[in-house]
Amino acid sequence: MTLAATDSVYLRTRLRILILVTLLPVAGMGVIGTWLLLQRETEAVKAGTWERARAMSTAIDAELQASIAALQLLAGSPALAAGDVASFRPEAERALKQRAQWLNVLVSDAATGALRFNLRAPPGEALKAPIDPASVLLAASRRQPVVGRLINGDAVRRKQVVVRVPVIVDARPVALVLSATLDAAVIERLVVAQQFPEDWAVAVLDPSHQLIVRRPQLPEGADIGESLRRALAAPPQGWEQGTLRDGRKVYRTVQRSAVTGWTVAVAVPKAVVEESLFYVRLLWLVSGLVVALCLGLAWWLAKGVGRPIAALADAAPALGRGEPLVLPDAGSLEEVRQLCAALQQASARLQQRDADHAVADAALRAAGRAKDEFLAMLGHELRNPLSSLSNAAALLQQAPARPELVARVAGVLSRQVPQMTRLVDDLLEVGRVTAGKITLLQQPLELAGQVRETLAAFEANGRLAGHVVTQDLQPVWVQADGARLEQIIANLMDNALKYTPPGRRIAVTVRPEGAQALLQVADDGQGMSPELLRSAFDLFVQGERGPSRESGGLGLGLTLAQRLAQLHGGQITAASAGVGQGSTFSVRLPVIDTPATPAADDPGAAPGAARSVLVVEDNVDAGESLVALLELLGHRAEWTDLGERGVQRAADLQPDLVLVDVGLPDIDGYEVARRLRAQPATQALRLVALTGYGTPEDRQRALAAGFNDHLAKPIGLPELEALLART
Repeated sequence: MTLAATDSVYLRTRLRILILVTLLPVAGMGVIGTWLLLQRETEAVKAGTWERARAMSTAIDAELQASIAALQLLAGSPALAAGDVASFRPEAERALKQRAQWLNVLVSDAATGALRFNLRAPPGEALKAPIDPASVLLAASRRQPVVGRLINGDAVRRKQVVVRVPVIVDARPVALVLSATLDAAVIERLVVAQQFPEDWAVAVLDPSHQLIVRRPQLPEGADIGESLRRALAAPPQGWEQGTLRDGRKVYRTVQRSAVTGWTVAVAVPKAVVEESLFYVRLLWLVSGLVVALCLGLAWWLAKGVGRPIAALADAAPALGRGEPLVLPDAGSLEEVRQLCAALQQASARLQQRDADHAVADAALRAAGRAKDEFLAMLGHELRNPLSSLSNAAALLQQAPARPELVARVAGVLSRQVPQMTRLVDDLLEVGRVTAGKITLLQQPLELAGQVRETLAAFEANGRLAGHVVTQDLQPVWVQADGARLEQIIANLMDNALKYTPPGRRIAVTVRPEGAQALLQVADDGQGMSPELLRSAFDLFVQGERGPSRESGGLGLGLTLAQRLAQLHGGQITAASAGVGQGSTFSVRLPVIDTPATPAADDPGAAPGAARSVLVVEDNVDAGESLVALLELLGHRAEWTDLGERGVQRAADLQPDLVLVDVGLPDIDGYEVARRLRAQPATQALRLVALTGYGTPEDRQRALAAGFNDHLAKPIGLPELEALLART
């Protein structure tokens, strides 16, 4: 064999090797990449379907919870509390008019499930047999709302869903259960509003697997099918293959509500999920053909292809290193050009991936810096009052020799303890709000009156001293949680006082504005830059302050105010003409009609009389100091650290007031209250829960256990004196 022939054979061999070395890694990356892309798209379809099913379930829960809330409000009727169902009719009629989705209002006997009242039945007419009595008994036994099964109408001849709420009167056994029947068409409208594709199948079923809604609709009385039945028996939130009644193959996900026990099943045609598989197979086939063609042409294009192939082999490692890919001239061979284009495309994708990673790394670093800044700020804010409290403790040690120090220590404690309480409350509250764990106890409130009370509290604490505060308050009624509304007002005033120098003006305005109530706090303070204005309601965002941070705070107030306003169906906006030109914060809440004039409150007992008080508190310092404070105020006080002992001492002493900590080491404070209420000798005692758990839900739990009142630690002297005055 000649040297040329040897070179030709060597070149062809090398060419095949070079092509294999170059193309196979690229083809392998393409196969793996397309397969991963297919898997990712499939998972995206699954996640999207799951999210839509969850959204559907959440929407249904929200609709039912709204009816439950309205029923609970209606269950507070004095007529129901007295067992007078006949007098309850006007209230039921008003409720039915206000709730368009309700078809009927019922009152059932909690012991038997028998109907005591049917709004659709004329007065005096004999009532029919009970509707779903099992859910009546369940609501009464649990003392909680219950969503019953699907029923096929009564007087209105429509499919309905029954929602039941026990009528709870103090701690007495439940005697009546209040119910409302909802038109099942409401649920169907919720399904339609989700705008599922026409070839998807959506079903909503009650706990007994009765079809409430099915899109597309099934014939009346049709069975749900074996495939759906298996899916309902499987764990919820899964993803499995199934078959529709028309034989179509589907992927199905099931969401089961923990609130109602209802199930939302969403079925996606299998073709939708797997439509990318055809293109992946086609891509693999084309890639294989290209590789085979290149290997076949290698014998013929040895010299013409050798140089660009070698150059490509040299350039390919840059792709793996993530470096920019510089490709040589591909020559006239189309396959080589295609190879160059494919490498260039792969390089571009890798470069984009690296850029995305760089952006993500930058975001993580920014989040880390924000966390460090917040922890530093929190440390600064906590160390200031802790330092003052430490100094106060040291001063108290010198008090026997220098009595004048006691007044100074008292001033330090009265300023610093509320400051630390406010910081801790803000941290806990913002966590609850952002986690969606806030429950509003809404009632009709006059907004201007609420603002006056809050401003009066600020003035009584001396917080408005040095500022010119003007008020333009017009009466306007809103549906709101009084405590949460006070938080919104207080946080806006805190913000205005922080950033408005003494002597400047703060204007507070309340007025109706169309269908909304406007609360506006405007100041002549330092104002905000456009950048700060855009992030004014973000967590931990604060205006510029000096290193001393004399205004304090964690930058949570405006965030809390915004989230609470949104929970009330309103919004907060911020405006500023610029730095040094003041700021204006505007809260808009939905207006309601002026309610009937409420009855005047009982003025309570006259202050000043000496009281006997029993303190049940496991913390020695807290218990002894509270007893000492009560005795200093002229009252008789005794302390015990165990719940069992507290029950016995309360029975022996018969005190005017019992202050009980919830977290006791033997039995908790709720059990103490229940035992005292169960004994005839102690049923009339005034019980107050004094605890570190201060949310509205904690207050409701305390009242349900038998407490007369609920106070969150630390309790201030004014609060203690007011409590004793009411005893």
